[in-house]
Amino acid sequence: GAGRSEDEEGPRRLRAAAMAGFVRELERRAGPALRLEQRAAGGVGCVVWDAALVLAKFLETGACPLARRHVLELGAGTGTVGIMAATLGANVTVTDLEELQELLMVNIENNKHLVTGSVRAKVLKWGEDVTEFQPPPDYILMADCIYYEESLEPLLKTLKDLTGPDTCVLCCYEQRTMGKNPEIERKYFELLQRDFELEEISLDRQDEEYRSEDIHILSIHRRRTVGAH
Repeated sequence: GAGRSEDEEGPRRLRAAAMAGFVRELERRAGPALRLEQRAAGGVGCVVWDAALVLAKFLETGACPLARRHVLELGAGTGTVGIMAATLGANVTVTDLEELQELLMVNIENNKHLVTGSVRAKVLKWGEDVTEFQPPPDYILMADCIYYEESLEPLLKTLKDLTGPDTCVLCCYEQRTMGKNPEIERKYFELLQRDFELEEISLDRQDEEYRSEDIHILSIHRRRTVGAH
């Protein structure tokens, strides 16, 4: 996992113990830590996964200029990544399903004194109409969004509908070797490459502490269509 501190076993133990309302602190380079509430009962969306920590800390390196940029997070869950972007001056919309809105609101409220841009939560169901999220954002953030085969097509449709020629999609995922995971991952990247170009961000460009061999960050852009100007 990411973040080699004494609580390295913490996230895994907590996932197992499924404690409700556990607060995860994520220290920042400048200023107080983010405080992120988690929920045990709500399934996958409600724990701060390692990939979210790695992506949030990558944003802090300043590799991607976020001040005054429009940023959209997909499958935001606890909102960790989007809220971090908002502390770096971005105007952020964190999105997830209806049942995660309350948790997103709580975390936005708990960290609003650290935000230098803006942040709001909205419902976005993959595969459905995205008119209200236009014009295309400068950045789309995704942490650990690839785990269900049936969500691949809707997620890809949403990515295509949301991205403009200049949108940068930052996708961070933990490579999982169990069961169908490798197959789902392979299919996702195969489909993605029809419309997008992918570039892996090397470990040495990531946060010195919050990085891991089995967590990958990809920078993804729309393919330039032939003949486009």
